[in-house]
Amino acid sequence: MRDLIADTGAVLMGRHTFQMADPDTLADNYEFQVPIFIVTHRPPAHHPKENGRISFTFVTDGVEPAVRMAKAAAKDRNVTVVGGADLARQLFAANLVDELHVDVMPVLLGSGLRFWGAGQEHLHLETIDVSRAGERTTLRYRVVR
Repeated sequence: MRDLIADTGAVLMGRHTFQMADPDTLADNYEFQVPIFIVTHRPPAHHPKENGRISFTFVTDGVEPAVRMAKAAAKDRNVTVVGGADLARQLFAANLVDELHVDVMPVLLGSGLRFWGAGQEHLHLETIDVSRAGERTTLRYRVVR
């Protein structure tokens, strides 16, 4: 996880993932202290707390502009996408994914959402790495084009 954090220059996040935590606690506690771009149809009424490292931008016109903004903010570092099957489907459909990292935890959270939707049959993944840290297993794949 330390390498992922060090290599990340910006985070792209879906609205549901953003709302799962108390947004005002992210500035003090979130491991990714970088600009965060939240893809949403509606920005929140209250802008969350920011600090000198973490900032929040609510992007309401789709994943493509959000990725452009995140890449510009990340400069020579990576844009990491955090959470959300819906956001992942949109990114894959727009052909905006280079690698896929899936963290598997032995916790049942409910029925969840399908990660792959119809129209993703063309997607080909190549395994890069499988690693463990405590109870977390991380699967890394390269998107083959």
